[in-house]
Amino acid sequence: MNQHRDASDPTPADQREVLYRNLDTEHRRLAEAEAVARKMLAGHEPDLTSLADSVDDERQSYEQLTASNDRLRGELNWDHVDLDAALTPTQLEVLDTWRRSRRLQWSTADLAVVGLAGVVGVMASVLDDHLDAQMRQLLGRLKQTDLLRGWEADARRMPIDYTGPNFGGPDHRVRSAGHDLGRPLSALRQIRDGRFRGIVWSDGVRTVFATEPGRYVPVDALGEALTLWGKHLVADFVTPMSLPLPGWTWLYELPDRDVRKFAHAVYHGSELGGGLNLRSGGLNPMLSFLSTEMIVRTHVHARTYRRTGSPRLSSQEAALCTELLLAGHAVVGAACLGRALLAAFAGEGPLALRHVNLAVLVRVGFLAARVRADALDRAALRPTSWDDLLACAAAPWQLDDAARIDAEVEIAA
Repeated sequence: MNQHRDASDPTPADQREVLYRNLDTEHRRLAEAEAVARKMLAGHEPDLTSLADSVDDERQSYEQLTASNDRLRGELNWDHVDLDAALTPTQLEVLDTWRRSRRLQWSTADLAVVGLAGVVGVMASVLDDHLDAQMRQLLGRLKQTDLLRGWEADARRMPIDYTGPNFGGPDHRVRSAGHDLGRPLSALRQIRDGRFRGIVWSDGVRTVFATEPGRYVPVDALGEALTLWGKHLVADFVTPMSLPLPGWTWLYELPDRDVRKFAHAVYHGSELGGGLNLRSGGLNPMLSFLSTEMIVRTHVHARTYRRTGSPRLSSQEAALCTELLLAGHAVVGAACLGRALLAAFAGEGPLALRHVNLAVLVRVGFLAARVRADALDRAALRPTSWDDLLACAAAPWQLDDAARIDAEVEIAA
């Protein structure tokens, strides 16, 4: 059966206004009573006119209470409703904090921006091979500049570039800790000592290999060694083989031969420079990472600037920006994982790891943690529910002493 609301029935908005007036009136009545009590305690003669007008000895229904309060408001010119006046400074501070932390709902424009960021990021993931080829050409031209040629000449004949037995070949950098950005102490030690050090495994036996003293010129000053190492890495980065990912050379030093073969095969790739390295696994994925960040952040900050005249985000807007970034990066992360899975099934095997956008996946993890923390903060600031307030108000009357007093009153009556 369909129920139709009568035109004379109050709307929810009307009911809220009535409730607000009643709460404001009761607060004013209590404030008047407290003011009279303070004057009497101070020994002054209080004015009981307004207090007498607000006293009603009869029990009233909610409708009768509303009518009585509205009549009293008219007589005393209480035309302004100020519920915040009933709160203490501490309560007002908690209320303001809660208002500033409330979650903003996504708009249609937010959905469109997330979709755009996802499309751009997915296209970058799908076309990562093409992007890597273009990046190799660009870096190849950069290598021909006078600056890079000068750096390459300055950092030539360094111990980290040793290519003797067990450490040679076009992919020798995966066997050299000196080419690993994640192992700077090992690299600087070799440069300052003038001796290459590496790990050789033979029939399960680990041997530390070191070149003889005097083969390379030691560099005593730490600053000079650091400068030469930086120049050498930049000059190697722009080559087709680029550099191993940070920490990747550790894999080549582990006792498991299959792991060492895996590390070598993934870095080498199916063709020269086609494997997983700092360019293909670090620089290229940053394109989709940065595109999502740029699109979402530009949208959020521009909207805030149009509304307030400042690009500075409030806590609510910052939380919304985090949600939008999480959604955009999650789409790109899912696309790159799907791309890697399809490539693995298509025959690339372990080399399919080069399609995984590690930067995006790490960013998704941090953003998810931030969104969860924001949700917990909002939950901690959420006002007490009506059920909890009722339980708190009713608790004293459910005590055993209250029941006994009630019984005594009934007997006395």
